[in-house]
Amino acid sequence: MRALVLETFGGPFVPKDVPTPTIAPHEALVRVRNVGVCGTDVKIRADRMGLGVIPLIMGHEIAGEVAEVGSLVRGFAPGDRVVVNFYVTCGRCPFCRAGRDTLCSEVRQHGFTIDGGFAEFVKTPGVNLCKVPDHVSLEAASILGDAVATSYHAITKRAQVRPGTTVALIGVGGVGLHALQMARLAGGWVIAVDVSEARLELARTLGADAVVDARGGPFHEEVRKLTDGQGVDVVLEFVANQQTLPSSFQSLRRAGRLVFVGYAPEVALSLMPRELVRSELEIVGSRANTKQELQETMDLVARGRIKPIVDRVIPLLDVEDAFGALREGRPLGRNVLAI
Repeated sequence: MRALVLETFGGPFVPKDVPTPTIAPHEALVRVRNVGVCGTDVKIRADRMGLGVIPLIMGHEIAGEVAEVGSLVRGFAPGDRVVVNFYVTCGRCPFCRAGRDTLCSEVRQHGFTIDGGFAEFVKTPGVNLCKVPDHVSLEAASILGDAVATSYHAITKRAQVRPGTTVALIGVGGVGLHALQMARLAGGWVIAVDVSEARLELARTLGADAVVDARGGPFHEEVRKLTDGQGVDVVLEFVANQQTLPSSFQSLRRAGRLVFVGYAPEVALSLMPRELVRSELEIVGSRANTKQELQETMDLVARGRIKPIVDRVIPLLDVEDAFGALREGRPLGRNVLAI
């Protein structure tokens, strides 16, 4: 099969003929049609994630059709349209048994530590497949595996947004725009914060109750003005760099919760414990999504409750265009590769 292979960190994607994967009885072979390109892909390629896996076929937001199923796979057949959950887990450890798949002690990830979707085919355990309804395009479905389902996990499980919860989203890019929709669906009152006028305008059309342009610097004063000086119940950080973190912390009201969904690997958070204690603040991490949450997200998309935001569909061999756009902060939603 043809694939784009990353042979050196920071290097080019090399088009190559590589063996088509051979599946085990519990696995399926998927004919890849579309792959989303995520900001994390930029970090993986630059070796900012510390994964140390080379050579690698990247790409973790994968949609396509089942080409072959192993003898132990149930509920799927060749020709089924599917999304691939990119966390490959053991199913046995305490975290897997508790339904917290992404914390699996033996976790592997398509496009991170094992081969992903920048190729004609990818193999994955049958339990990682999620069917795509006929009326949902594979271009849109591909980004459910991370951008949309990760937002669902962050909003419903980690941020615990309920009707009346005030929420500030720091960065409304590929993940943040879907978190905005999820937060509104959950009944939250949402402030979108970004440095892109185009993204803020899109956030308005998707239901943001207020927007804050952070190009002028610290944004917490504006967030507090919008909340009668109180601050918000929840801040979701999708940027988490040295510029945003101080304002994110100061945007919280008493008993507020700061949820990290995105992060810059080199950035550390410096806090005064007394402020955490005096205001009973919470700092929470949110990691991707479980297989069950991917199915729940697919159900929301199928019913038209959530709209996957695809900015452009780009041929696979033009992958550098997608990466360049991400580095420059241009996409309004996700760029998706067509294979």
